[in-house]
Amino acid sequence: MYDHYGWNEHEAPQEQPAAPSMRAATSGQYSQEWWLGQLRDLHERLVAVESSQHGVDARAEQQNAKPRRGSAQHDITRLRETVGRLSDGVTVMASHVEHLEARLRQVETLLDRLRSAGVRDAIATGEAPSDMHRRHSQIKERYQRLVDQDLRNLARELCPADARQWDRIAGGMPAARARAVTETVHLLFAPAQQGAAATTEGVLSALAERGYATEGVEPRLRKAVDAANGVIRDMAAVELPATLQFDADVEALAEGDYQPYNRQDTGSPGFIVAPAYAVQGEAPEHHLKAFVFLVPDEAP
Repeated sequence: MYDHYGWNEHEAPQEQPAAPSMRAATSGQYSQEWWLGQLRDLHERLVAVESSQHGVDARAEQQNAKPRRGSAQHDITRLRETVGRLSDGVTVMASHVEHLEARLRQVETLLDRLRSAGVRDAIATGEAPSDMHRRHSQIKERYQRLVDQDLRNLARELCPADARQWDRIAGGMPAARARAVTETVHLLFAPAQQGAAATTEGVLSALAERGYATEGVEPRLRKAVDAANGVIRDMAAVELPATLQFDADVEALAEGDYQPYNRQDTGSPGFIVAPAYAVQGEAPEHHLKAFVFLVPDEAP
């Protein structure tokens, strides 16, 4: 290394000639070449000093850079630790979610078993409706519409007003048309007891054999057949059983156990036009009550 004057610290400094006095310098004792040599020597010493200073500055920059690199490394380490903690948290959260999903599946399975087995008292007694009860309610509405609208309209065609033979039976034309609905209901729903489905052709043929006017009724009858088969199919699809009570005895029905088919009349129950729709385990007051034809009371 060079000291402030450019000498190497491992080398002994050479003795330098004494600087000439002002008088000697101006007296012409020293030649121009001597002065040029002195200038070159000074220039070399200046270059050596500048080089040494650059080395010191470079080492200073390196020392200053070390803390910065250490600080960046520290930040990277902390960032990795943070990422690790977040990763652990995500893993724990995923485990919790998976556990909750498993418990939810268990609850859904349990509820399905409870509904299927009918072990809940509120549902079994009809105090609280289940999904199955709601489905039956929808089917009841369709059955009610079939009897009270579709078949009532069909009966007007089966028993036209100009067919005077119906006037001779008890109850007259209203009773004849109600009987037509009764027979049509049996023809529509009876095949299901043998695992079959009613057909438009079969029902039409049976009604014709019984003396009803069947000409032109096929479109309306076909609609009724499709509606009845749909009711039967959907009743069977609900896990909670339901039945149409064809075996009910009209004489055993108390007031409030039926709905009058001929609503404008008063009287005593004459015959069942269409059976009640009853869901297993359901309270009787929630059944769709049987349609009953009332025999008008005799005038005093």
